[in-house]
Amino acid sequence: MTTPLDDDNGNGQAGPELPVQTPVDPAMEERLSGAYRRILRVAIALSVVGSLVAALVFSWQSGLGLAVGALLAFINFVWLHRSTEKLVGRMISAGKSPPRKMRFAFPFPLRYAIMIAVAYVILKSYPGLFVGFMVGLILPIIASMGEGIYETLVISKIDQT
Repeated sequence: MTTPLDDDNGNGQAGPELPVQTPVDPAMEERLSGAYRRILRVAIALSVVGSLVAALVFSWQSGLGLAVGALLAFINFVWLHRSTEKLVGRMISAGKSPPRKMRFAFPFPLRYAIMIAVAYVILKSYPGLFVGFMVGLILPIIASMGEGIYETLVISKIDQT
């Protein structure tokens, strides 16, 4: 009887061996699976605090620009996460038809087109909001970097014990 790993040309040679997978620590898996929620919470906290600080220190326009930029970046981050989950889920699901390329290819550039359009409108119509808007766009990135540092520290502590 042949298996999918056997050589399909029938010369009797075995096919490639599967790599041995090490079992995943359940506590580690739980901690890592919470990363997305932690990133969202930190991004929201940074957005609220940053908007208030910008409004109090600079102007209400800076605070509003930061809030709009953070909101757009937050929506983009959530949309990217959901699209990626759907794409990976469809790719690894067995027995289903392969994903249609257009269904997954269209939303990716659409997100950036929306961000560029909003930035253009803010730049042309409300130039006082623009700097805050640009700062707001990077807040989910800062939250993601913070999560990476957090997980690195947690994993290094676990490895030391």
